[in-house]
Amino acid sequence: MKHVRLIRHGESAANAGEASSDHASIPLTPKGVEQAHLVARAFAQAPDLIVASPFSRAQATAMQTVAAFPSVPFEIWPIHEFTYLEPARCINTTVAQRRDWVDSYWAKADFTFIDGEGAESFLDFISRAQSFLNRVTEHPAQDIAVFSHGQLINAVAWLIERNPQEIDGRAMADWREYEIANHVPNCEGCLLSKKPEEAAWRVNRPSRLTADAASALSAREVCQVLREVIFGRCGMTKVGQASWDEIYAGHLHIDVDGWRISIYNDCDTLDYCEECFSADGRRWSFDSGDRFGTDPVALLSTWEHQTLEQMLKEL
Repeated sequence: MKHVRLIRHGESAANAGEASSDHASIPLTPKGVEQAHLVARAFAQAPDLIVASPFSRAQATAMQTVAAFPSVPFEIWPIHEFTYLEPARCINTTVAQRRDWVDSYWAKADFTFIDGEGAESFLDFISRAQSFLNRVTEHPAQDIAVFSHGQLINAVAWLIERNPQEIDGRAMADWREYEIANHVPNCEGCLLSKKPEEAAWRVNRPSRLTADAASALSAREVCQVLREVIFGRCGMTKVGQASWDEIYAGHLHIDVDGWRISIYNDCDTLDYCEECFSADGRRWSFDSGDRFGTDPVALLSTWEHQTLEQMLKEL
């Protein structure tokens, strides 16, 4: 299964109410930097590709994950925020000071209107979001981490969930309502997933990507996912090329309908579950100091344990 994690940048100076001189170069606040660190720590394993917007706040957020996985390719794609107000007139203004201009823009509901030099129309913005979807669909990477912006993330999700047949004034108004209803907090976002045989993407939200939020997943929930596999109600695929036999002593990563689970192979024996990320981005991790009864594998019956072990060997 292919996964694309869409992550909004950390808190920026503009998010904190400060004036900004250039929409593209707004820096992160200290809180935003810490949020970026938490996102990097929340990855169970290295993604295949890390992508960021050309805007500095998204790149600064992404660089924490790039530093954690230095061998992973890093690319800049045109997935910057929707710039619908003329940048020149926004210099040294705050979000609050721009409120009337924002309201006026959306009241027009003109999907082709361009506010001035450096701005883009709603049609242009949605075209960028569609181009991004086309690009990740065709890209060979199966696990892509994307650091972007709230409105761009919602444009991508809206295209998938609403599947608009035409971009016009009505679609523009619909997207605006969707955006307000699905506000994306800093360093959160959504997870896109698609099976090879599926034509359309699925959107899982909210994707709680920080370490604090990710801790909400329980061992029993992970165990139930493993039971769904054991009883044939869910499919399981191997992530990566190495087989159970080739790993022999180490971690095998599996995917179960968007759930990423790391299983420890102890000399050809199913030992324990090291870590799991649910399809909505929550995380469970093994605590070696308090193992008995808390590990999802330990919660399986003897028969379930043996059956899962055999299924892993056959992947």
